[in-house]
Amino acid sequence: MQDLPIYDLLKRDHESVTELLRRVKAARGDEARDLLAELAREVTAHARAEEAVFYGHLLHSERTRARILESLQEHAQVDARLAELALMQLHDERWSARLDVLSEDLGQHIDEEENQLFPLARQILSDREAVEFGRRFAAERERHIRDQSGLDAAE
Repeated sequence: MQDLPIYDLLKRDHESVTELLRRVKAARGDEARDLLAELAREVTAHARAEEAVFYGHLLHSERTRARILESLQEHAQVDARLAELALMQLHDERWSARLDVLSEDLGQHIDEEENQLFPLARQILSDREAVEFGRRFAAERERHIRDQSGLDAAE
């Protein structure tokens, strides 16, 4: 696999999550529940890896600190919304509305990250650093996916 800058990997994940969310919204019953669990795994792995590799570095720059702190709050909010949905019954009339709120939150976060944070990060990271952060992000994301898969198998 070709080494990609972290921006490309993050954008690829954003597109994947957006498509998975669309599928959750269109699904019913057990399929919706299964897709929501898959969405939660993907979002969690992405967010934790992004926080450790990308945000961890950018938090030290004055130019990106405020945006990173806001992004961390948005990640916590998405985590809470996913947990709330996982606990709700699918037939609960609020489930669809809560899914819509999650979709709005994720969409806004992705838009702000790609259109505000990425341009700032490109001023801070060299092309070589962006590729190295891409490698580290991919490895960290895979570690989180494996860790979550291990938890799923234990249930």
